[in-house]
Amino acid sequence: LLSRMVSRSLYRLADEARRIGDLDVGEKPMAHSWISEINTLANALAASRHAIGQFALYVPREVVRQIVNPETRAIVRAKRQDVTVLFTDIKDFTTIAEQHSPEEVVDTLSAYFELLNTIAERHGGAVVQYLGDSIFVMWNAPVDDISHAEHGCRCALAMKAAVDGLNEANLSNGRPELLTRFGLHTGPAVVGSFGAISRQQYTAMGDTINVASRLEGMNKELNTSILVSAATRDAVADRFTFRPLGLAP
Repeated sequence: LLSRMVSRSLYRLADEARRIGDLDVGEKPMAHSWISEINTLANALAASRHAIGQFALYVPREVVRQIVNPETRAIVRAKRQDVTVLFTDIKDFTTIAEQHSPEEVVDTLSAYFELLNTIAERHGGAVVQYLGDSIFVMWNAPVDDISHAEHGCRCALAMKAAVDGLNEANLSNGRPELLTRFGLHTGPAVVGSFGAISRQQYTAMGDTINVASRLEGMNKELNTSILVSAATRDAVADRFTFRPLGLAP
């Protein structure tokens, strides 16, 4: 009987460890055991689950999954590879922030970010960073994606449609309209963890990132909402309809 009780407890702990490794970090009460060592291990696993869950709020979930998995930790080391990058920005957000209380701005942005983050993940993108009111999303890293340009384009279209719907609700609720611009580019970048030994950040660097950011900004000059580069267009020309706007200066 004692052996079966211990076996069941160890099985539950092993299952909990597996769930943590899979980033299934939802709260789940562990059964109490009269064996103190098993309780100690269960409490340690519960603390780990909470810590990793909090970590995943600040770092792309797939990066966290690879960091906690000993077999894939090397994947987050910096390397050069092709990616598709999306940058977003809200038109005149500084003015919006000045015209509303900080609490209203936080509530509005929280709903906005939650919406865009959900759409990005649904389309296989990794939200690398929030930059004020902007979002930096990337495809083909940290997860390989042979259709990264297509997924980036579909994500931008889905985000645009969702923000349009959000704005209708915002206007009826007295919240500000969040007119969003999008820039997409596909090309090589150095991707991985960068920073000091004691503190690092998962991101991407190179001209590809700069071009995507610049395309987002050019929407203002061209009075457009979504701009993609020729590289992205060439990768998905048979799946989307594009309107040429000429060469960028």
